[in-house]
Amino acid sequence: MSPGRQPDLKRALRPVPAYERAVREVSRMLSEAGIRHALVGALGANAYRNRPRTTEDIDFLVGDEAFQRHEGGFVTMRVPVVEFDGIDVDQVPLTEALRVVEDGLNGAPVSEGVPIAAIDTIVIMKLLAGRTQDLADVEAIVDSGADREHLRAAVQKAAPHCADMLDRLFANVDHGR
Repeated sequence: MSPGRQPDLKRALRPVPAYERAVREVSRMLSEAGIRHALVGALGANAYRNRPRTTEDIDFLVGDEAFQRHEGGFVTMRVPVVEFDGIDVDQVPLTEALRVVEDGLNGAPVSEGVPIAAIDTIVIMKLLAGRTQDLADVEAIVDSGADREHLRAAVQKAAPHCADMLDRLFANVDHGR
C-alpha cells in the first residue's frame, strides 16, 4: 500500500454522489464473481485530489479472470455490466501495457467495501494513457500533496519511459503556485 492519504470512497464520489449505488453494486458483483478489481479513472483519481472533477462513467481495472475466452478467439465478460442506473461502466482489462500495475490491482486498498487503486497505480495508468485530461489529473493529484518521491520511484520501476513526463508535471505544478 502506498504511503500518505488512504483512498476514501466518499471523497472519490464528491462530484457525482448519484454514482455511489452503481459503484457499490458493480463492485459487489465483481467481488461475488471472484474478479479482482479496483476503482480507477476520474473517480479513482478523485480519491487523491483536493478538487475533484466530474465524469460520465465509472472505470474499474479488472483482472484477467473478468473475461471468458471461447473457441475462435471470442471473448465475453463474466460480469457483463456496461451500464448501471444509466451510468456507463468500463471494465478496463490488464492489457500488456497495464501489466505493470497488476500488483496494484492485487493490493488495492478498500474503502467502505470498494477497492480503490492506490495513488501510484492511478498515476501510472494516467501517464500511460497520456491524454490531456489524464495528465491534468496527475497534476491535480500532485498539487494535492502526493508524495513525489514515492510517485517518482513507482513510475521509475513500472514505467521508466514515463519518468520524464512525471517530472514535467511536477514542474508544471511548481510553476502554477
